[in-house]
Amino acid sequence: MKKQLLGVNITISPKDEIVTSIRAYLRKTDADLAEKHSMKKAPFLVVTPNPEQIMYAEKHPDFAKLLNTADVALPDGIGIVWGMKRFFGISISRISGIDFMQDLVHEAHRNNWKIACFGGWGTVSAKALQELQNTYVGLNGWTETLPEFEIDASNQLITKSTGLPIETEFFEKLARRITDGETRLIFVGLGVPKQEIFMSLLKKQLMQQKSGPVVLMAVGGSFDMIAGFIPRAPSWIRAGGLEWLYRLVKEPWRWKRQLQLILFVLLVIRERFFHTKK
Repeated sequence: MKKQLLGVNITISPKDEIVTSIRAYLRKTDADLAEKHSMKKAPFLVVTPNPEQIMYAEKHPDFAKLLNTADVALPDGIGIVWGMKRFFGISISRISGIDFMQDLVHEAHRNNWKIACFGGWGTVSAKALQELQNTYVGLNGWTETLPEFEIDASNQLITKSTGLPIETEFFEKLARRITDGETRLIFVGLGVPKQEIFMSLLKKQLMQQKSGPVVLMAVGGSFDMIAGFIPRAPSWIRAGGLEWLYRLVKEPWRWKRQLQLILFVLLVIRERFFHTKK
Protein backbone atom coordinates (compact mmCIF):
# COMPACT_ATOMS: atom_id res chain seq x y z
CA MET A 1 0.00 0.00 0.00
CA LYS A 2 1.26 3.49 -0.90
CA LYS A 3 0.47 7.12 -0.15
CA GLN A 4 1.81 10.11 -2.04
CA LEU A 5 3.85 12.60 -0.05
CA LEU A 6 4.54 15.78 -2.02
CA GLY A 7 3.99 13.88 -5.25
CA VAL A 8 6.20 10.90 -4.41
CA ASN A 9 4.86 7.45 -3.58
CA ILE A 10 5.72 6.09 -0.14
CA THR A 11 5.02 2.48 0.80
CA ILE A 12 3.28 2.37 4.15
CA SER A 13 3.10 -1.40 4.56
CA PRO A 14 5.11 -2.96 7.43
CA LYS A 15 8.59 -4.19 6.58
CA ASP A 16 7.75 -7.85 7.19
CA GLU A 17 4.85 -7.59 4.75
CA ILE A 18 7.09 -6.04 2.08
CA VAL A 19 9.73 -8.74 2.49
CA THR A 20 7.01 -11.38 2.24
CA SER A 21 5.73 -9.89 -1.03
CA ILE A 22 9.24 -9.87 -2.52
CA ARG A 23 9.84 -13.44 -1.36
CA ALA A 24 6.61 -14.51 -3.06
CA TYR A 25 7.58 -12.68 -6.25
CA LEU A 26 11.01 -14.32 -6.40
CA ARG A 27 9.54 -17.77 -5.79
CA LYS A 28 7.25 -17.45 -8.79
CA THR A 29 8.18 -19.83 -11.59
CA ASP A 30 8.00 -18.83 -15.25
CA ALA A 31 4.70 -20.72 -15.51
CA ASP A 32 3.31 -18.90 -12.48
CA LEU A 33 4.26 -15.55 -13.96
CA ALA A 34 2.64 -16.36 -17.27
CA GLU A 35 -0.67 -17.18 -15.61
CA LYS A 36 -1.32 -13.68 -14.29
CA HIS A 37 -1.10 -10.55 -16.39
CA SER A 38 -0.08 -8.53 -13.34
CA MET A 39 2.80 -10.87 -12.58
CA LYS A 40 4.75 -10.76 -15.84
CA LYS A 41 8.52 -10.90 -15.78
CA ALA A 42 9.00 -7.17 -15.21
CA PRO A 43 11.72 -6.66 -12.61
CA PHE A 44 10.57 -5.67 -9.13
CA LEU A 45 11.95 -2.21 -8.26
CA VAL A 46 12.73 -0.99 -4.75
CA VAL A 47 13.65 2.66 -4.09
CA THR A 48 14.38 4.44 -0.83
CA PRO A 49 12.99 7.99 -0.89
CA ASN A 50 14.08 10.34 1.86
CA PRO A 51 13.50 14.10 2.29
CA GLU A 52 16.52 14.95 0.14
CA GLN A 53 15.21 12.82 -2.71
CA ILE A 54 11.73 14.31 -2.45
CA MET A 55 13.17 17.81 -2.66
CA TYR A 56 15.15 16.74 -5.73
CA ALA A 57 11.98 15.28 -7.23
CA GLU A 58 10.22 18.64 -6.69
CA LYS A 59 12.68 20.23 -9.13
CA HIS A 60 13.04 17.24 -11.46
CA PRO A 61 9.66 15.76 -12.50
CA ASP A 62 11.35 12.99 -14.50
CA PHE A 63 13.01 11.77 -11.32
CA ALA A 64 9.67 11.83 -9.51
CA LYS A 65 8.26 9.64 -12.29
CA LEU A 66 11.15 7.19 -11.85
CA LEU A 67 10.48 6.93 -8.13
CA ASN A 68 6.78 6.42 -8.75
CA THR A 69 7.35 3.51 -11.13
CA ALA A 70 8.88 1.48 -8.29
CA ASP A 71 6.97 -1.40 -6.76
CA VAL A 72 8.19 -0.45 -3.28
CA ALA A 73 9.29 2.97 -2.02
CA LEU A 74 10.70 2.53 1.46
CA PRO A 75 10.25 5.39 3.97
CA ASP A 76 14.00 5.80 4.40
CA GLY A 77 14.29 8.83 6.64
CA ILE A 78 12.80 10.09 9.86
CA GLY A 79 11.56 13.12 7.91
CA ILE A 80 9.36 10.84 5.79
CA VAL A 81 7.87 9.29 8.92
CA TRP A 82 7.17 12.78 10.28
CA GLY A 83 5.70 13.94 6.97
CA MET A 84 3.33 10.98 6.70
CA LYS A 85 2.08 11.69 10.20
CA ARG A 86 1.50 15.37 9.46
CA PHE A 87 -0.17 14.83 6.08
CA PHE A 88 -2.21 11.70 6.65
CA GLY A 89 -2.19 11.03 10.39
CA ILE A 90 -0.48 7.72 9.60
CA SER A 91 2.11 6.33 11.99
CA ILE A 92 4.71 4.31 10.13
CA SER A 93 8.18 3.11 11.02
CA ARG A 94 11.29 4.17 9.20
CA ILE A 95 12.75 1.41 7.01
CA SER A 96 16.39 2.17 6.30
CA GLY A 97 17.77 1.04 2.98
CA ILE A 98 20.76 -0.74 4.47
CA ASP A 99 18.59 -2.71 6.91
CA PHE A 100 16.21 -3.73 4.16
CA MET A 101 19.11 -4.73 1.93
CA GLN A 102 20.41 -6.96 4.72
CA ASP A 103 16.95 -8.52 5.03
CA LEU A 104 16.93 -9.33 1.33
CA VAL A 105 20.45 -10.75 1.49
CA HIS A 106 19.28 -12.97 4.34
CA GLU A 107 16.43 -14.19 2.12
CA ALA A 108 18.89 -14.80 -0.72
CA HIS A 109 21.07 -16.90 1.54
CA ARG A 110 18.13 -18.94 2.82
CA ASN A 111 16.75 -19.58 -0.67
CA ASN A 112 20.05 -19.90 -2.53
CA TRP A 113 19.29 -16.89 -4.73
CA LYS A 114 22.24 -15.29 -6.51
CA ILE A 115 22.84 -11.59 -5.82
CA ALA A 116 24.83 -8.87 -7.60
CA CYS A 117 26.27 -5.60 -6.29
CA PHE A 118 26.87 -2.68 -8.66
CA GLY A 119 28.38 0.69 -7.81
CA GLY A 120 30.40 2.38 -5.12
CA TRP A 121 33.85 3.91 -5.42
CA GLY A 122 36.57 1.64 -6.77
CA THR A 123 36.27 -1.85 -5.31
CA VAL A 124 33.82 -0.96 -2.55
CA SER A 125 31.05 -3.16 -3.98
CA ALA A 126 33.43 -6.13 -4.12
CA LYS A 127 34.49 -5.49 -0.52
CA ALA A 128 30.85 -5.20 0.57
CA LEU A 129 30.02 -8.49 -1.15
CA GLN A 130 32.97 -10.13 0.57
CA GLU A 131 31.74 -8.93 3.97
CA LEU A 132 28.25 -10.23 3.20
CA GLN A 133 29.68 -13.60 2.19
CA ASN A 134 31.68 -13.70 5.43
CA THR A 135 28.43 -13.21 7.34
CA TYR A 136 26.32 -15.47 5.14
CA VAL A 137 28.65 -18.35 4.34
CA GLY A 138 27.80 -19.83 0.96
CA LEU A 139 26.06 -16.70 -0.33
CA ASN A 140 26.23 -16.74 -4.12
CA GLY A 141 27.05 -13.35 -5.60
CA TRP A 142 29.08 -11.29 -8.02
CA THR A 143 30.00 -7.70 -8.81
CA GLU A 144 30.64 -5.75 -11.98
CA THR A 145 33.07 -2.87 -12.44
CA LEU A 146 31.01 -0.01 -13.86
CA PRO A 147 32.16 3.09 -15.73
CA GLU A 148 32.04 6.32 -13.77
CA PHE A 149 28.71 7.97 -14.50
CA GLU A 150 27.50 11.55 -14.48
CA ILE A 151 24.19 13.31 -15.12
CA ASP A 152 24.06 15.78 -18.00
CA ALA A 153 21.93 18.92 -18.30
CA SER A 154 18.95 16.92 -19.53
CA ASN A 155 19.19 14.55 -16.56
CA GLN A 156 20.50 11.71 -18.71
CA LEU A 157 23.08 9.18 -17.58
CA ILE A 158 26.40 9.64 -19.37
CA THR A 159 29.84 8.05 -19.12
CA LYS A 160 32.23 10.51 -17.47
CA SER A 161 35.23 9.54 -19.61
CA THR A 162 33.43 10.24 -22.89
CA GLY A 163 30.64 12.62 -21.95
CA LEU A 164 28.34 10.46 -24.06
CA PRO A 165 25.22 8.48 -23.15
CA ILE A 166 25.88 4.88 -22.17
CA GLU A 167 25.76 2.57 -25.15
CA THR A 168 22.81 0.20 -25.30
CA GLU A 169 25.26 -2.68 -25.71
CA PHE A 170 26.51 -2.11 -22.16
CA PHE A 171 23.09 -2.81 -20.67
CA GLU A 172 22.45 -5.64 -23.12
CA LYS A 173 25.60 -7.47 -21.96
CA LEU A 174 24.86 -6.78 -18.30
CA ALA A 175 21.26 -7.97 -18.64
CA ARG A 176 22.43 -11.09 -20.46
CA ARG A 177 24.81 -11.98 -17.65
CA ILE A 178 22.02 -11.46 -15.11
CA THR A 179 19.57 -13.55 -17.12
CA ASP A 180 21.95 -16.37 -18.05
CA GLY A 181 23.29 -16.61 -14.50
CA GLU A 182 19.81 -16.49 -12.96
CA THR A 183 20.70 -13.60 -10.69
CA ARG A 184 17.67 -12.74 -8.57
CA LEU A 185 18.66 -9.73 -6.42
CA ILE A 186 20.60 -6.73 -7.71
CA PHE A 187 21.74 -3.93 -5.42
CA VAL A 188 22.72 -0.65 -7.09
CA GLY A 189 24.71 1.95 -5.16
CA LEU A 190 25.46 4.87 -7.48
CA GLY A 191 23.87 7.70 -5.54
CA VAL A 192 20.77 9.70 -6.44
CA PRO A 193 19.60 10.04 -9.18
CA LYS A 194 22.18 7.97 -11.07
CA GLN A 195 21.17 4.68 -9.47
CA GLU A 196 17.48 5.14 -10.24
CA ILE A 197 18.20 6.02 -13.89
CA PHE A 198 20.60 3.08 -14.13
CA MET A 199 17.95 0.72 -12.75
CA SER A 200 15.36 2.02 -15.21
CA LEU A 201 17.66 1.40 -18.18
CA LEU A 202 18.65 -2.03 -16.92
CA LYS A 203 15.00 -2.94 -16.31
CA LYS A 204 14.18 -2.25 -19.97
CA GLN A 205 16.90 -4.63 -21.14
CA LEU A 206 15.88 -7.33 -18.67
CA MET A 207 12.31 -7.13 -19.94
CA GLN A 208 13.47 -7.38 -23.54
CA GLN A 209 15.50 -10.46 -22.69
CA LYS A 210 12.57 -11.99 -20.80
CA SER A 211 14.55 -12.59 -17.64
CA GLY A 212 13.16 -14.54 -14.73
CA PRO A 213 12.07 -12.72 -11.56
CA VAL A 214 14.64 -10.07 -10.65
CA VAL A 215 14.60 -7.50 -7.84
CA LEU A 216 16.47 -4.23 -8.39
CA MET A 217 17.11 -2.15 -5.29
CA ALA A 218 18.70 1.29 -4.94
CA VAL A 219 21.02 1.20 -1.92
CA GLY A 220 22.84 4.55 -1.97
CA GLY A 221 25.89 4.41 0.30
CA SER A 222 25.06 1.04 1.87
CA PHE A 223 28.11 -0.62 0.30
CA ASP A 224 30.41 1.81 2.10
CA MET A 225 28.86 0.96 5.46
CA ILE A 226 28.80 -2.79 4.87
CA ALA A 227 32.42 -2.69 3.69
CA GLY A 228 33.37 -0.77 6.84
CA PHE A 229 34.56 2.38 5.08
CA ILE A 230 31.90 4.56 6.73
CA PRO A 231 30.80 3.84 10.31
CA ARG A 232 27.10 3.50 10.99
CA ALA A 233 25.39 5.19 13.90
CA PRO A 234 24.92 3.07 17.04
CA SER A 235 21.53 1.40 17.32
CA TRP A 236 20.34 3.73 20.10
CA ILE A 237 20.98 6.76 17.89
CA ARG A 238 19.14 5.15 14.98
CA ALA A 239 16.23 4.28 17.27
CA GLY A 240 15.98 7.93 18.25
CA GLY A 241 15.78 9.04 14.62
CA LEU A 242 19.09 10.90 14.80
CA GLU A 243 21.17 8.91 12.34
CA TRP A 244 21.20 11.93 10.02
CA LEU A 245 22.83 14.00 12.78
CA TYR A 246 25.41 11.30 13.47
CA ARG A 247 26.38 11.21 9.80
CA LEU A 248 26.59 14.99 9.73
CA VAL A 249 29.05 14.94 12.65
CA LYS A 250 31.09 12.21 10.98
CA GLU A 251 30.87 13.82 7.54
CA PRO A 252 30.62 17.62 8.02
CA TRP A 253 30.71 18.16 4.25
CA ARG A 254 27.13 16.83 4.18
CA TRP A 255 25.77 20.02 5.77
CA LYS A 256 24.50 21.38 2.44
CA ARG A 257 22.61 18.14 1.83
CA GLN A 258 21.09 18.28 5.29
CA LEU A 259 19.66 21.70 4.50
CA GLN A 260 17.25 19.81 2.26
CA LEU A 261 15.68 18.31 5.39
CA ILE A 262 14.84 21.79 6.66
CA LEU A 263 13.39 22.76 3.29
CA PHE A 264 11.40 19.54 3.25
CA VAL A 265 9.88 20.30 6.65
CA LEU A 266 8.95 23.81 5.54
CA LEU A 267 7.39 22.46 2.34
CA VAL A 268 5.33 19.88 4.22
CA ILE A 269 4.05 22.57 6.59
CA ARG A 270 3.22 24.89 3.70
CA GLU A 271 1.42 22.24 1.68
CA ARG A 272 -0.40 20.81 4.68
CA PHE A 273 -1.62 23.98 6.32
CA PHE A 274 -1.57 26.76 3.71
CA HIS A 275 -2.33 25.08 0.39
CA THR A 276 -5.26 23.04 -0.78
CA LYS A 277 -4.28 19.46 -1.37
CA LYS A 278 -3.79 18.65 -5.00
